[in-house]
Amino acid sequence: MPRYEFTCQECTAPYEVRLTMSEYSAGAGRTCPACGSGRVERRFTTVNVLTGSRSSGGGGSSGCGGGSGFT
Repeated sequence: MPRYEFTCQECTAPYEVRLTMSEYSAGAGRTCPACGSGRVERRFTTVNVLTGSRSSGGGGSSGCGGGSGFT
């Protein structure tokens, strides 16, 4: 379930909520839990993605876009 981060424009409190994409589209989570204000702004943050390493055997390319992919 995606995590959405907001900052309240009234009390400046940051908060985060976990919502389904349909809940977010419907407007859920846009009320500050600290002061009850509806004046919130979404914060955009980065996401770290970890991938496993594959050994490259047989002289094939490795890395993004190279080698034999998933079948």
